[in-house]
Amino acid sequence: MSKNYNELTKDELIEEIKVLKQELVEEMKYNNEEFLVQFPWAGNLGQWKWFYAENRVIFNEKKVTQLGYNPKVIGEIGFEFFTHKLHPDDYERVMDNMRNHLIGKTEAYEVEYRIQHKSGHYIWYYDRGTVIKRDTLGKPIIIQGIVFDISESKRVEQKLCDLSERDALTEVYNRRTFYVKVDEMIQQKLDHDVPFSLIMFDIDNFKAINDTYGHLVGDDVLKKITQLIIEDKRHKDQVFRFGGEEFFITLPNTGMDGALKVANRLHQLISNMNIPKVGQITISMGVVEYLVHETIDDSIKRVDDLMYEAKKMGKNRVKY
Repeated sequence: MSKNYNELTKDELIEEIKVLKQELVEEMKYNNEEFLVQFPWAGNLGQWKWFYAENRVIFNEKKVTQLGYNPKVIGEIGFEFFTHKLHPDDYERVMDNMRNHLIGKTEAYEVEYRIQHKSGHYIWYYDRGTVIKRDTLGKPIIIQGIVFDISESKRVEQKLCDLSERDALTEVYNRRTFYVKVDEMIQQKLDHDVPFSLIMFDIDNFKAINDTYGHLVGDDVLKKITQLIIEDKRHKDQVFRFGGEEFFITLPNTGMDGALKVANRLHQLISNMNIPKVGQITISMGVVEYLVHETIDDSIKRVDDLMYEAKKMGKNRVKY
């Protein structure tokens, strides 16, 4: 019967680890494959061994059952059983990692990757292995490792990343991320002459909306406008809440003509919105195409000046 390690005291756990280590050392002397892959201290999905020349993988059954497969049905498998299920974005990185270790360039094969479940979704794994036996020419004979399911930690990591990159209310990107993304587009312009444009807009009379209807209604206006833009925008365009009721839209690979088409369309869509309690709202917009050798702040000032010029001219318009 397996032990529940959560119920052990600290001293008991330390003693148990010592016992497990000794058991592993003793058993490895006899190279009992079944024991090694089932060993209780070998990663939450167990241990694996890859007999390289014959391409045969010995593994803990939990690794394949978690992927939706019956180990008794799939029978003996090779390394490609797992590599063929790697996420396309992870495949080359994982294979390079393994190749580098097999030829002795790295001390271990160690990588995180997504692998596809039988039903189609992906699970995050952390995998670490080393060549434990080579032939006289240095070619690998046996690679042995452990594997962990790290899906939950990846979900937490993504959540923390979203919190640092996105505005909590509207869930669009925040000011900090805006600077990062624009800096990347400036580099693309300098390196490859890829143009980009910026749209900045401000909700007209937003203070009056908050004062008249309350901040909860004001928050609802912000969310509805950003949702409308997200649903209408081109896939490559990104929305940012710069502060208060001010927003930016970045338009990669887009010159002034294309930017004006986007700005006029969004301006019209927002003007046609009917928001509960508030009714129709308007926005003032500025549009610029990035000019070579401008700093981010230079571009922001240009588009900000245009937006406020639109406000001075009576609001509810696009200036460029």
